[in-house]
Amino acid sequence: MKNSILILLLLFSINTFSQEIKKCITIKEEKLPNYKVKVIKTNNCVEPKEITVAVYITTEWEKKKRKQKKRKNDK
Repeated sequence: MKNSILILLLLFSINTFSQEIKKCITIKEEKLPNYKVKVIKTNNCVEPKEITVAVYITTEWEKKKRKQKKRKNDK
């Protein structure tokens, strides 16, 4: 009986901790004239918040996104 209660409590605690995982990095894209894209990258896991702004040509940004997606799928 004690073992089953301990197992249930353990499963419940693992479930609650797994739901608390948050995304640290958010990426926002803004279209600019002349085939450019403004990328705002925000890292919320560090204190103070780290914000990076970059401007890419549209084709260059598409290549970067494909590489990131491929790298993410390979993991």
